[in-house]
Amino acid sequence: MLLFDLINGAKDRISRVSNYLRSNTTGGVSYFINLLALGAAWLLFPIESPVFQRLKRGKDFYFPQINFHRLRPLDSVRVFIQLIFLMLFASSKEETALRQSKNSHFSTFFLFRWTVMAAKKANRLVRRVSERLSKSLVSEKIDLPEHRDSAGKISLGKKIFIGFLLIVGLFLYVLCVTQPFSLDEQIIFLLILGTIALTLFQAHTRLTLLMLIVISVIVSSRYIWWRYSETINPNSYTSVIFTWLLILAETYAFIVMLLGYFQVCWVLDRKPAPIPKEPSQWPTVDIFIPTYNEPLDVVKPTVYAALCQDWEKSKLNVHILDDGSRKEFEDFAAEVGAHYIKREKHNHAKAGNINHAMSITNGEFIAIFDCDHVPVRTFLQKTMGWFIKDPKVALVQTPHHFYSQDPFEKNLHLKDNVPNENSLFHDFIQKGNDTWNATMFCGSCAIMRRKALEEVGGIAVETVTEDAHTSLKLNRKGWSSAFLSTPLSAGLSTETLAAHIGQRIRWARGMVQIFRLDNPLFGKGLSIPQRLCFLNAMIHFLHGLPRIIFLIAPLPFLFADVYVIYASAIAIFVYLVPHMVHSTMTTYAIHRGYRFPFVSALYETILSWYIFVPTLVALIAPHKGKFNVTAKGGVIDKAYLDWAVSKPYLLLLSLNMLGFLIGIYRMIGASSYEVMMILINLVWIAYNLVILFAAMAVCVESVQKRKFPRIAFKTSVQLKVGEKNISAKLAAFSQKDCVITINPQDVQFFEPNQEITMTFGTKHHPGYSFHCVVDAVFDKGVLEVIVRQDTRVEEMHYVSATFGTPDIWIQKQSEVKPYGMLSGAESLLQIAKLGAISFANYSSNSVGWFFKSVSWCVREVISFIPRFPEFRKDSKNSPFEDSEHTQLMR
Repeated sequence: MLLFDLINGAKDRISRVSNYLRSNTTGGVSYFINLLALGAAWLLFPIESPVFQRLKRGKDFYFPQINFHRLRPLDSVRVFIQLIFLMLFASSKEETALRQSKNSHFSTFFLFRWTVMAAKKANRLVRRVSERLSKSLVSEKIDLPEHRDSAGKISLGKKIFIGFLLIVGLFLYVLCVTQPFSLDEQIIFLLILGTIALTLFQAHTRLTLLMLIVISVIVSSRYIWWRYSETINPNSYTSVIFTWLLILAETYAFIVMLLGYFQVCWVLDRKPAPIPKEPSQWPTVDIFIPTYNEPLDVVKPTVYAALCQDWEKSKLNVHILDDGSRKEFEDFAAEVGAHYIKREKHNHAKAGNINHAMSITNGEFIAIFDCDHVPVRTFLQKTMGWFIKDPKVALVQTPHHFYSQDPFEKNLHLKDNVPNENSLFHDFIQKGNDTWNATMFCGSCAIMRRKALEEVGGIAVETVTEDAHTSLKLNRKGWSSAFLSTPLSAGLSTETLAAHIGQRIRWARGMVQIFRLDNPLFGKGLSIPQRLCFLNAMIHFLHGLPRIIFLIAPLPFLFADVYVIYASAIAIFVYLVPHMVHSTMTTYAIHRGYRFPFVSALYETILSWYIFVPTLVALIAPHKGKFNVTAKGGVIDKAYLDWAVSKPYLLLLSLNMLGFLIGIYRMIGASSYEVMMILINLVWIAYNLVILFAAMAVCVESVQKRKFPRIAFKTSVQLKVGEKNISAKLAAFSQKDCVITINPQDVQFFEPNQEITMTFGTKHHPGYSFHCVVDAVFDKGVLEVIVRQDTRVEEMHYVSATFGTPDIWIQKQSEVKPYGMLSGAESLLQIAKLGAISFANYSSNSVGWFFKSVSWCVREVISFIPRFPEFRKDSKNSPFEDSEHTQLMR
């Protein structure tokens, strides 16, 4: 009787499960596969237990990537991957959030993580120990970068001690790298280092970061040593050529990695130094605003912001350096009280323009701003303190920030809180340069001591990157430099990818010119760290050829059976994969918050083809090439695929896709050894395809109808409608209009074309007032208003109240958030899918179906990536813009 009841109960359960799957699957195949998976789970796991039952009730919470009302064939695999991910990688942030929300699933979620609690405790212990060591080092005033004094000297005893440590460290390093291991010994060695690195990775302190760097250098050095000592293929001339091309590209990447590690191993986060309280003790400053062919609307805000500086007016002179000799600019300068300088000979471009202005001005210091870079009112007060504190400081550089999106951000629809390409150098690497007294002049947003500049003959004119070359010359003469990490100005980014590439070509050519004409490794006046920092900045732009080699390296084996790495599949896996994992993990730990993981590889891929030839020409003939001005302030009426720019990526994409198809074909009937080699190359090609499809997404220019970009900025304003005063918040502004948020209940007081008065500040602390016209009213309490600026004074006051607000760019910088490696990988796949869809839409119908199928494949791959529970996967955590934000800002 009992057996009969059990059989009936099982039949009822199977019937319920079967009915559920029939009504909640996408078809017969999905029904059959999920039924088998559920049956296997029922046999292998105690799914009747309370834990699994709670998991079942919270399935929508734990598995956000799965639609349980429309199950697909491989959803059971996605469930299994998600379970493993939650068990191993869910962090304490999720626990805290669940406790605060009193979520009923917390107990189940906690059970998933019991296997990694010991590792978490070890990480916390490492973090506490390393933090205490860091504090003790600083408290004992050990000679660390925080205490760098440009006038200080290192004693002979310290030099001898440091030299001894370097010799011992070098000996141990060489011994560790060259020690011959069998594959088994290599695996054990890597497992030990990997375990240590994973523990250190969670600590987030400076000392643990240094230890991560040491481990990464050891692992990568052993890989390079192995490549040179055991993987050279001597069987044919073709093999030798391809083998050496790849190994030289890898060596270049290894050298750049080492220099990058050194440059930022312990960054100096310098803060503003105080200035004298008495304005009569302040030095005189000339502000130079060079311009050539930019429209007056672009230059106006910079001039106004310069005139509004909180500096003694008798000691401040603003100069418009017009290399276009335009009457309109001369009249404008006379109206607003700025000096106008033009010249008869227009030689040496921007550098010549500045040097000419130096010859007819006499301020003790020279502040330089590109004509679209708008400084805040406190720029001089924040930067001049270091010149007064240290008479050897010749340059104070501040970050380059941009209030409009660059082509990568715009075309990929990235949010403002995503770190952009420029932030890595201008917000982070420059801090590392400052550690070694090698801060680089970036051509704008900087102040220079006239005496020092005159000593080196003015701005350098030998290369097209006159800024970096000038800072190199100043350091050679013994002058010091400083970098303030506080953003004190912002400018316009390039509007199109083509213009962006043109700008980077000039930078690349100029840095290679310096490398040839004034190589930092040679000559007098530079310390070893300074030489290495400048060297890294210059050879970085030689990445064009190595990046192209990496994109085609798997093809010789698949096309012609040519081995570019002459080793077994298992040896390649044991040496190559740890090198990539450790370098990626360490780079992420260093650049966390300043670089978008994985997506950043797009920048080098996009530029590689275009900078290869100019840098090669600069190496051979450094005097070739001319200065080009980057256009700013344009509009894009409709979206389009820039076929001219995308041709190289399309060629590389076609070659890799052909190689992938050949590899799949060769898998049929191949031996087990050959299958492993083919699989390694197919994985390599798959990564290349993702990068190249993502590059195609960047080539689709998005619509930009606003000539004046809107800038997100939150501050209090007061609106006056008739006799009624309404408190509101400014959400965004441009040169001509503002977006204001109000209480939805107050929407009734506003209508289009209505005239109102907007006052910056609060009711008790009002600022400048402006007459405005309501342009649009939205039900959610959002107003768009056009700000009337009928006089030059009103224009100046508006710039002072918006662009010139002291903390405006700090507010924007604080909104940038660090994205995890998993988010970066998923976003890269999303961008690749966008590239395939975009290419399908802009291609002919005969090939469009192919790229739509590719986008479907990418989407399926993305669906297998595990995710954090739903409370973290909202629009705020997505790196891509939502429709409301896009509509508001564009």
